[in-house]
Amino acid sequence: MTYDQLVAFTTVAAEGTFRSASATLHKSQPAVSKLIRNLEGELGVVLFDRTRYRATLTDVGHVFYERAAAVIESTHALRGFGLALGGKVEPIVRLAVEAVTPLDPIVRTLRDLEARFPSVRFELHTERLAGAAEALRERRADVVVATTLGIDAATVDATPFGRVRIVAVARAGHPLAKRRPPIPPPLLRAHAQIVLRDSAHGVGPSLNVLEGGGLRWTVTDVAAKKDLIIAGMGWGGLPEHVVAGELADGTLRALAVPGFTEAMDLFAMRRRDRAHGVVATALWEALGRAGTPSAPARMRRSRRRSAGR
Repeated sequence: MTYDQLVAFTTVAAEGTFRSASATLHKSQPAVSKLIRNLEGELGVVLFDRTRYRATLTDVGHVFYERAAAVIESTHALRGFGLALGGKVEPIVRLAVEAVTPLDPIVRTLRDLEARFPSVRFELHTERLAGAAEALRERRADVVVATTLGIDAATVDATPFGRVRIVAVARAGHPLAKRRPPIPPPLLRAHAQIVLRDSAHGVGPSLNVLEGGGLRWTVTDVAAKKDLIIAGMGWGGLPEHVVAGELADGTLRALAVPGFTEAMDLFAMRRRDRAHGVVATALWEALGRAGTPSAPARMRRSRRRSAGR
């Protein structure tokens, strides 16, 4: 039994198909299939039911998965511990954050780490909705700050970062800003809603988008969305920390929109199926300490079976 076999097995179980697992592992599909066939042959068991579209774990496979995942996690932890003992640091550490993330605690954290690790280059990417989570899944980021939407808790280590309040706003002179709350949906649909498009792989705008049609303007970043709303082009939801000044001076007015999601919980997350260097580990831990006081108490981190659900 080899480490590569265990990684291939747990990745197929998590991804659900051999094709997806091969893409994740950057191996050919035949190579992944061979690793698992050899593992099954050595153990004398069948780990996957291959008669279905998805690679579904057998009963034996479910039991073996729990142990295999624990071995891989322990191996990664041991490697990280060894790197720390050797004082080795990564040349580049990549952090991706969702567009609604407050940047002040991010900047403070990076400044502190830069002082501790002056030879390391940090890359900070601001992603559209769900983009940070995609960057983590696709291994384009070592650590992310994102919501847990679409994230399997069994595949990540997560620590609370903070809660971002989302406020529906319009320019003070906008017709919606002059109405008493709550504003009826037909009236909301009569005015353009400015929405933030989902990530490049997403299917379209998804957060707090008014149902039932209506005029809609789509943007790809929070700054453009704010500028359009301030210009009176429409209404939309923005993080409270982004519009606090404009709400205070009366440039923008908060709107009471029925069914509007008013908060997003953010977490600092990293993958469990990869070894983390000294600096990436320090970054992940520091982000957990840097989060806002209103951060949720915890994210469920118990290991769940990733296939056959």
